[in-house]
Amino acid sequence: MNAAQKKAMLYSNLINKTVQTIDEQQDTLNPEFETLRKHLDRDIIERIDDVEYARIRRDFDKGTKTYQDLLAKLQKGKAPARFMGTHISLIAAFKDYVDGCAKMTASIGEDKKVDRQMFNEAEKQQDEDMDKFSKQIQKLTEM
Repeated sequence: MNAAQKKAMLYSNLINKTVQTIDEQQDTLNPEFETLRKHLDRDIIERIDDVEYARIRRDFDKGTKTYQDLLAKLQKGKAPARFMGTHISLIAAFKDYVDGCAKMTASIGEDKKVDRQMFNEAEKQQDEDMDKFSKQIQKLTEM
């Protein structure tokens, strides 16, 4: 295997591991997000069990840190030259997504105090940025 092939393989592994970890985090966090969303929409956030709410806060914090670690790895990743433009766009979209995750996590305060406006803005930001990220991943797989 020559150097270019090795670089392409390492980059492919980085992308695959990143996508796999994102999927795992979303599988964990989405049910908790849905719990918050449902309770916020019905204006009954205080009805979430104290232990469950504490777990949600902890899991969101942990998930955000995981996403920040993934972002750092992507930023250090060495994309083959033909993927460089897509890689830069991928990093930009994921950085914005991670910022949205941090914003959502920050909106989930202690004592069941959720900043609804921040939570809603973060949700919208995450949706838009994950779409952008997914489009860049699709471009990579088509190359």
